[in-house]
Amino acid sequence: MAKTNLKQSSGLPLFFNGEEIQSEEYQPKDISIITIEDIKPQLLNLDLDCPETFYVKYKDIDNQLGDLKNMGLRVNLYLMKPNLAGIEFVKSKATKCSKYPRLFEIIYGGGNVLLQKYVSPIENRIYRLQIKKGSKLLVPPGYSICLINTRQASTLIALEISPRNSRTRVVLEDKRGMSYYIIRKNAKVEIVRNPAYKIINNIEDLDIKKILNEKNITKKTPIIKQILRNYEKFDSIFKESDMDF
Repeated sequence: MAKTNLKQSSGLPLFFNGEEIQSEEYQPKDISIITIEDIKPQLLNLDLDCPETFYVKYKDIDNQLGDLKNMGLRVNLYLMKPNLAGIEFVKSKATKCSKYPRLFEIIYGGGNVLLQKYVSPIENRIYRLQIKKGSKLLVPPGYSICLINTRQASTLIALEISPRNSRTRVVLEDKRGMSYYIIRKNAKVEIVRNPAYKIINNIEDLDIKKILNEKNITKKTPIIKQILRNYEKFDSIFKESDMDF
């Protein structure tokens, strides 16, 4: 299969050969393959044994060259091939950074994303966004994010940027993941409630474009390029913060 050049969408010298992400300049610090056993605590159906692989995470891809590293930033990549786990679309683990915001950009494919702030059964907000190549997300501290590949014939590749001194962890395993699952039913994408939550708030609308505009994040230019051109503009985003939607 011919390589797809991801530089225009990511701002980085990356290629996708249909199976993996490659680069002649970047070497990730680690590559993690997330299997069904890894993500099973967050699935709708706990009895499934396939698909074997849910997604691949390329960790800290700038750990050698240092352009982004010297700015105090860490860049991760998520690669998620199209598939179903029973009726549920393949997805990433719910992860959260408690003190720092994170930026995400879709550099290949598309799908859905869930953003959730869970404090208690009665204090729980959740948003759903449809994403495509070029979509950008600002995830405030305290919010969990879950990427879902709802496309049946296209791989989803997402780029994540966070401060190097931040700590991101897997969350909501005791709740079996987010408060909603995204499934395929009658050849359509549908949303169902997670029965592990006794109280579930309705999904709220979120004007992500307005939020990005407020942070001076340009729609057309890859986030990486914007950061490299004018890091001072993003300085406040990568500081410890209590920002919210």
